[in-house]
Amino acid sequence: MTPSPSPTAQKVYGLLVDLENGARAGNRRTIIGQHCEAQKEIHQEGSYAGAYYDKVTQLSGGKRPAFVEFDLGPGWYQSSFNEDATAWRATFNGVGFLKDRWTYGDGLVGLGFHQPYPGSPVKSFENTLVETATNASGQRVNLDDAWFKRVVDWQNNTAEYQTLLRDLSWAANRLQPLKDAGVPVLFRPYHEMNKRSGRFWWANRDPALYKQLWSIIFNYMTKTRGFNNLIWVWSPYAWDGTYGGDPWNYYPTEGADIVAVDIYSGNPYLPGRYYTDLAGYNKPRMLAENDKMPVRWDKNVSEIDARPWVIYSIWGDTVIRDVSGSGTANAWNVENNYQAIKNTYAYEKILTGGQQPPNGTANYNWWSVH
Repeated sequence: MTPSPSPTAQKVYGLLVDLENGARAGNRRTIIGQHCEAQKEIHQEGSYAGAYYDKVTQLSGGKRPAFVEFDLGPGWYQSSFNEDATAWRATFNGVGFLKDRWTYGDGLVGLGFHQPYPGSPVKSFENTLVETATNASGQRVNLDDAWFKRVVDWQNNTAEYQTLLRDLSWAANRLQPLKDAGVPVLFRPYHEMNKRSGRFWWANRDPALYKQLWSIIFNYMTKTRGFNNLIWVWSPYAWDGTYGGDPWNYYPTEGADIVAVDIYSGNPYLPGRYYTDLAGYNKPRMLAENDKMPVRWDKNVSEIDARPWVIYSIWGDTVIRDVSGSGTANAWNVENNYQAIKNTYAYEKILTGGQQPPNGTANYNWWSVH
């Protein structure tokens, strides 16, 4: 865990450990979560950071997610991580939204980091991916294994390593207000490292070099920048043998507090192997990204009864739209007047957000971890 973690980070982690231990003992309760895509919410939806959180609150009948996650990248097609760029207000507003959720006792908060490749001229989602990364002239760049080795070569202080540090510095600056406010954050960097196609620049690499990358960000954040409020989430892609390979050799040598998985196929029910395979780490288990609500009684499905993940989080606009990106509706969640959303948030084993049960928005007192 983070060296000398803050008291609130210790309490939050203790809560998650208690939920994990309870699940193993048969007392199954799951925190329901919602990812928010600030850049998409502001620039495509014409709305505001946190719109998906409010949307699912509305559709559930007033019950709130008990975990909300934003992302520190990839930015909105800026030429750099410019702290003054108007387009970056999405990230700033997202951080403010997280601070408010914790301060008001609504639940737990998290941040991911879809980091464009270090040195990328445009901070776009395309530049997070090996297959679509381009240079300043719009030409494809070769992010090969030799390049990646230079990125993590802190021993020789390579130019590529210096570009990595510049991006990490930007990310740390965005995290700083949460640290200053005493907000514990579930931090989920360099996820889906075992993905074989549609992969991020850190994915499908030599596991030893990936673990070196993880150690760089872990030590930079905790030692160089002194963040004692981070709870670290290691989150591979579903190891189905097609899109995702076995992730075990990528497990970090330090700093993994929560073990998780991103799953966008085979549900519901989700393949049981992912939950079972993670059990051996003896850490809280999280479903970090998914596109379907876990409970729907008309289909006789309750993923929570089968596999009580400590946190079950829905990714961004997939709460209402199909994961394909086509803009079509996510039938599982929206049909029958959003029955899956309503069933999930009404289920007794789901922990929803909000500080006080009398207002009808919560079934758990989140102030216990403040």
